[in-house]
Amino acid sequence: MNELTQERSHIHASIVKRALADWGIASNMNELTQERSRIHASIVKRALADWGIASNMNELTQERSRLHASIVKGASAIQQIARNMNELTRERSRLHASIVKRALANQEIASYMNELTQKRSHIHASIVKSALAVYQY
Repeated sequence: MNELTQERSHIHASIVKRALADWGIASNMNELTQERSRIHASIVKRALADWGIASNMNELTQERSRLHASIVKGASAIQQIARNMNELTRERSRLHASIVKRALANQEIASYMNELTQKRSHIHASIVKSALAVYQY
């Protein structure tokens, strides 16, 4: 009976050891599964972070493109304003030249009129002198 009790104790101990071993294996498997989940989560977080960085870089690139386009548009507008100002300056010069030409033409006409008036006065004086000369004789 003692031997049977001992055998039963050995069997029971063997079952308990086996259960403890299985529990240890299950515990290790659980720990490994959790570690794998943490690694996976870390990979996913890293991928999301990389995607976020790429998204931000893309947005910054687009913003830089918009700024560049704005600068180019501004430069084009300034160039157009400069062309318009140059054209207006040339037009003002043409108008000024036209005014000067007209003033010179008016001055020339006035000079001719003055000359003609002087000639008329000489002619009149000559007629008067001639008439006086005839009258005196």
